Amino acid sequence: MPKAEKFSSWILFICLFLAYTISAPNTIAFWDSPEFIASNYTLQASHPAGAPFYTILCKVVLSFFPAGKAALVTNLISSFFGALTCTLLFRITLNIARRILSVTERKTMTTIPLLSGIVAALTLAFSDSFWTAATEAEVYTLSFALMAGMIFLMLLWEQTTDRTKEIKYALFVAFLLGIATGVHLITIAIVIPFSILIAHKKFGLTFKTFCIAIFFGCAAFVVIYSFIVQGLIKLTNSLDIWLINSFEIPLNSGIIAIFLMIALSVSSVLFLTKKRRKTQWHHAVLGLIFFLIGMSSFLMPLQRSDVNLLIADSIKNSNKMLQYVRAEQFGVGAIPLLKGPVFNAPLDKDIAFVDGKPAYSYNESVEKYEMVHDGKFKEVKYSDEFTMFFPRMFDKGDAEKYKAWTPIFGEPINYPVRGELVTINKPTFTENLSFFINYQVIWLNARYLFWNFIGRQNDHHGLGYIKDGNWISGIGVFDGSRIGEQAFIPEFYKNHKGNDAYYFLPFILGILGFLALWKHKHYFWMTLLLFLTFGIGITIYVNPVPSSILIRERDYIFIGSFVIFALWIGLSVVFLTKVLTAIKKPKIRLGIVAGFVLLAAPLQLLAKGWDNHQRGHDEFAYHFGKAYLDACPEQAILITDGDNMTFPLWYLQQVEGYRTDVRVINFDQLNIDTHIDNLKKTSYDSKPITIDLNRDFYVSGIEKLIPLQEETKDPAVLPILFNFFKKENTKINWNGRMRPYIPSTTFSIPIDTLKIKKQFNPKQLNASYTTAITWQHAKKFYGLNEIVLMNLLQNNINDRPICFASNGKKRHQIGLEPYLIQHVMVNILAPIQRTDSKLNPKIVDTEMMYPYIMNQVRFEGLQEDSKFIRNENVTYSREILRQHYYFLAQALLEEGNTQKAIEVLDKCNMLFPNKTVPFKQFAYAIGKLYVRAGKGKKGTEICKTAMQNIWDELQWMISFDPPNPIINLRHAYRLKEIYFQMMQQFPSGIKNAPVSEETFRGFDASFQTWQQRNWPY
Repeated sequence: MPKAEKFSSWILFICLFLAYTISAPNTIAFWDSPEFIASNYTLQASHPAGAPFYTILCKVVLSFFPAGKAALVTNLISSFFGALTCTLLFRITLNIARRILSVTERKTMTTIPLLSGIVAALTLAFSDSFWTAATEAEVYTLSFALMAGMIFLMLLWEQTTDRTKEIKYALFVAFLLGIATGVHLITIAIVIPFSILIAHKKFGLTFKTFCIAIFFGCAAFVVIYSFIVQGLIKLTNSLDIWLINSFEIPLNSGIIAIFLMIALSVSSVLFLTKKRRKTQWHHAVLGLIFFLIGMSSFLMPLQRSDVNLLIADSIKNSNKMLQYVRAEQFGVGAIPLLKGPVFNAPLDKDIAFVDGKPAYSYNESVEKYEMVHDGKFKEVKYSDEFTMFFPRMFDKGDAEKYKAWTPIFGEPINYPVRGELVTINKPTFTENLSFFINYQVIWLNARYLFWNFIGRQNDHHGLGYIKDGNWISGIGVFDGSRIGEQAFIPEFYKNHKGNDAYYFLPFILGILGFLALWKHKHYFWMTLLLFLTFGIGITIYVNPVPSSILIRERDYIFIGSFVIFALWIGLSVVFLTKVLTAIKKPKIRLGIVAGFVLLAAPLQLLAKGWDNHQRGHDEFAYHFGKAYLDACPEQAILITDGDNMTFPLWYLQQVEGYRTDVRVINFDQLNIDTHIDNLKKTSYDSKPITIDLNRDFYVSGIEKLIPLQEETKDPAVLPILFNFFKKENTKINWNGRMRPYIPSTTFSIPIDTLKIKKQFNPKQLNASYTTAITWQHAKKFYGLNEIVLMNLLQNNINDRPICFASNGKKRHQIGLEPYLIQHVMVNILAPIQRTDSKLNPKIVDTEMMYPYIMNQVRFEGLQEDSKFIRNENVTYSREILRQHYYFLAQALLEEGNTQKAIEVLDKCNMLFPNKTVPFKQFAYAIGKLYVRAGKGKKGTEICKTAMQNIWDELQWMISFDPPNPIINLRHAYRLKEIYFQMMQQFPSGIKNAPVSEETFRGFDASFQTWQQRNWPY
């Protein structure tokens, strides 16, 4: 390697690592970051489909640091591999640039390849999505480093004429591919574009060889993913079941047997191919061995299955490992790819359910695998008339959301449903493609690409609204049709630190760099296939549903394609130096090109992205999680809902050893049998939880939905209900199988008021203890997690505090709201209700909450508009924290403690001011509380500000005809209704509201016209 290239590589790596170190958070962030840190620190399996190699690698590094530094160190591991990825991209771009330059150009302008590599590396380094990934604990930068390493090795393989080196490169690629499966399974798809390089070198790239190469590349992906990775685990599972059930040998003997079979088989084949000089077959088997060695990290979850923590399913055998790798917990196997039913498909009129594969589970008590489901009537069969090729709209739960992303009128089909002929409008294939393009291609793929290389509106969670997460260019003529004219955009959105416009410059350079490869077909097609495979290819394979955007942005899964686009941007240096031949002097030409490209791409990205990627000050997620734990009484059971309400808490307990007496339970994971079993065991300082359901009721493989067959209006008393489940004569025939059912939509837990631990003074709360907790929870089907939660409540209500995370959601509370007492960040379940029906039914423990909120809880930093504040922090402050302050202040007012109520409201407004956490509904309610407390002027101003924020947003929305009209119209309609209610409730009367009734009526008329013009149905 020439000295200039080696020196540049080291300088790049060191500078980028330092830049990322400065940017990285010192502690946890939201989403998967705290989960990965906890699983790395404790060496346990992370969420399916797993990243065992990443976990092992991080654990080795973390072993040299104290627990308090685990978050920072894991963040910096991502930074290390982020810098390494960019350095490898520098080498890749330099290599390709050198190959596509003519001999004359290489001699006259030797620095072109070097400059191309630097531009590509820096562009990727400071692109929005990659910069974020390189500063948070995630698997992606390691995955991209392995991907870049394989690309670089394949280029060396393609260019070498030395047979020995060729073999070494190929085996190293196989080894890295095996390792990559233990980081992120989707990396296996890299074999598809690699087929182009292989075809070019071995046969020459013609149309015929190109088509054959693509076919074999896709076949290789299927073979590796389905037959080697999953197939080996499936074979191991089948062998394990047979050996254990037939010969009573120890659990996981199938793994040892498969290992011995593989060792014997490959040894024999290696010996025979060597002896008979079958060189290619010999090397192919060696490649398989190297791949399997790399993939061996998947043994770790089995070895660490007794950790008994709650992050992922305990993987104690090959049966569990197969479910884990297939990500069955998330229902991945049920997603159709090439053919399947549409979302409104009815059940087949003749055979609604068909047999599926039997399900087995290992029973530790008898030390055998048992059939937990015989497969009879296991699979749903939909009408063939409602199946479609390439189904993009398939999920029944997303029916309305599909219709929001594209107008769906459908093709009417008459079909019998439950004996009655009904007309069902089956979506047409054109409408199916329209959804695919509007949502899956443009919103979930192209938008993320444009964020990074054209510009980003803000870091808000994009749900299709004009105000959140759109791409922008900074050029009004292009942006106006999507986000409206600048004059109408409210200041908060206009001045957001995440508002970074690049004026199309990096994007145009990427197109030019791609064109530079046109005469070099193998590089042209290989990079294009890499870009498509790790971009739109992932979208097609995952087939995302609209509700997926309700969770988080998914730009990080497409960074593999952004790596290639950054490579193309680097190659734009080659294109421009070739095109600008009018500038005769090579040095002047290269200087002009270098200056323009560096300013247009990497330096522009760095300058504009610096402020919104500085997150060293961000400790919100850490204190947010701490606040939940601190709100729980000793030995409490805390029911959470959602990753961000759970992962920070697990990190605090499992890494920092904080409040380990609290048992944190993710409501969604009460569907997992090993998770339920682990609850029955001691965990750190938390005592075992009593759950007395028979294991065959919740074991993996059985149905997880229990139907309602309402037989009584009386409450189902839980002890009786659970005995009811255990009897064979109390089951019903449901879809051909005898299954337990729920006989009532009302439930009751008897309370022994003498036995229960009384946590609250009922007189202080103006309430009294009741002899039962009776509540409504009506559903057609009850999830297994709901039934397990009910059992948990019944068995532990007398002995331990049971808390529910107060996070704005109610799903995990299963209708128990009348019996929940506000305890800062949690609601505590207690058999207490108000004695006077005229009093506010919302009970708040003011004695505990006031000193805690005023003196202990920490949410500083959100009032500083000079620093970047992540959207999650703003959203949770606005939608969760503000309401806690509101409820406390309201309760204090009701108790007559006016001064304390004002202090709470002042503290809320100090921590979450309008300039950083815009006032909306809860702020308006806070304003009204101020008025009640005698602070009329201050309260009225807050109400006015909240109304003005909504009014400005409404004016913006109706100032043009927006994209995604259904989504935006529905949002605007909600805002209009909220604003009208605020007018009606304005503290000093509707006549004094910021907008007069006459003005509002005029606006409403304009709104109706705008709605009629844009509403497609």
